[in-house]
Amino acid sequence: MKITLGENLTTSAMQEELSPVETAFGNQRQHMNPGELLTASLGACMLTMVGYMAAKRGDNTQGTTADITTKFDDKHTRIIAFDIVLNFPSSFTSEQKDVYLRAAQTCPVHNSLREDIKYTITVK
Repeated sequence: MKITLGENLTTSAMQEELSPVETAFGNQRQHMNPGELLTASLGACMLTMVGYMAAKRGDNTQGTTADITTKFDDKHTRIIAFDIVLNFPSSFTSEQKDVYLRAAQTCPVHNSLREDIKYTITVK
């Protein structure tokens, strides 16, 4: 991964043969800021683990969503909490939802973040 700083606090991250991912800081809304990108990475990782487990179990989890709100400290210098709502298919049983909640919590991004970050997860 190669990340390049551009003008106006923008960055471009490039992985070989893939399209670049661009970020912006401040009021520029054409790109996500780095904190939003981290939040998106967490959600994508959690849903990937859900999909992986579903493939092993023969369930269809397409359409499952993760709505995530990121909370920062008072100085806005670090993330202190994520409020996550996992929305599974309405046909899923409580047992299925529990299995996939546990799978989501094993994702590498979740396991790599600071241990003092608070996670509030609601399953629907």
